[in-house]
Amino acid sequence: MSSLERYFQPNFAFAVILTLATLQYAMFAIYLFGGGPGFVFGGDFVAFWSAARETLSGNMAGLYAPDGLATAIEAHRPGAGVDGLTWQYPPHASAIFAPIGFLPFEAAYALWCGLGLACFAWTLNTIGVRGRALIAVMASIPVLIVLNTGQNALFTASLMLLAVFNAKPKPIIAGLAAALLTLKPQLGILLPLLFLAGGHWRAFATAAIASLMIWGGSALALGADTWAAFFEFLTVISGSVTDGVMPLYKMVNVYAAARLAWLPNGLAVAVAGLSYLIAIAAVVWTCRRTTDPKWRYGVLAAATLLTAPYSMYYELVLVVPAIWFVAHRAHQAGWLAWERESLAVLVGLTLFLPGPTTQVGISLGFLAAALVAMVLYRRLRADVQVSPN
Repeated sequence: MSSLERYFQPNFAFAVILTLATLQYAMFAIYLFGGGPGFVFGGDFVAFWSAARETLSGNMAGLYAPDGLATAIEAHRPGAGVDGLTWQYPPHASAIFAPIGFLPFEAAYALWCGLGLACFAWTLNTIGVRGRALIAVMASIPVLIVLNTGQNALFTASLMLLAVFNAKPKPIIAGLAAALLTLKPQLGILLPLLFLAGGHWRAFATAAIASLMIWGGSALALGADTWAAFFEFLTVISGSVTDGVMPLYKMVNVYAAARLAWLPNGLAVAVAGLSYLIAIAAVVWTCRRTTDPKWRYGVLAAATLLTAPYSMYYELVLVVPAIWFVAHRAHQAGWLAWERESLAVLVGLTLFLPGPTTQVGISLGFLAAALVAMVLYRRLRADVQVSPN
């Protein structure tokens, strides 16, 4: 056994992951309770909490004004605004988040993090990730990043896992999960394609019907004007990414990586469009080659992050289960050339996310997502029996 192989034995790898997690969580606790330069308690959660309070008070439509979210944050938690935040969630998402507005900010943030961790852990357990494997996944740095930023990626990752893994055995649950994932619609751009390519017609139909019911119900409950305000606001901010207003260094997709590499906007859009076509082909190819939900999920998650029009570094938690699937299978069937090194690089990259605060350079989030996609493709090719046709 080589020295490198020793480092990738389960016991040693588990110890390394826990050590890294302990150090990172200790730093998080120090900042959380002691503060620090530029540290904002709860991160982006102030947006969800303030929007929830506005929803409960019947002022949701006002969130879609250019300064609507900033005004709401200043009203409910003065001085806690995060630069550049706008409310881009559809109205039914605001209704789903609304209950957290009943609680004080600190209690709501604690509940938000606790529920996110519980949902993610429960979902992983239902698909067979248990014991030390579950602990290792939950201790990964991308999970900590979600907690630190106060984002909802643990919920969206749980919904995507439920949608893919239940598409065949429990299509109603899969469809409902997909419908709920429309609270962040950019993450569901490839999921309907997976349902269709995989022949999961009941899951697709359930998702379509449930989505229409959720959207229609929110329009009735919250007022059609909220949807009108939402779509009007989307036209206002549609150029925020191409204009460089959004922090490109925090984004994961191909477009942001191309722009950071100083490609002109037109060429970056063309490259992003090509990557989307490749993502479609990858999802269809995977569904044709295997019925194993772990590989379908991995390809879907990686392809979504790389091609979604708006995907951020904290959403890399979507691919953490996929990394575990690869490592677990490699330990069973044998490691491919450079597979260990690739996973080691991935772990190292997570320690430096989101990367340098510049609009020119290399996107670390993109590199991580692209590396996951490459590792998945190689493992899938090795693991799946490809027909001669």
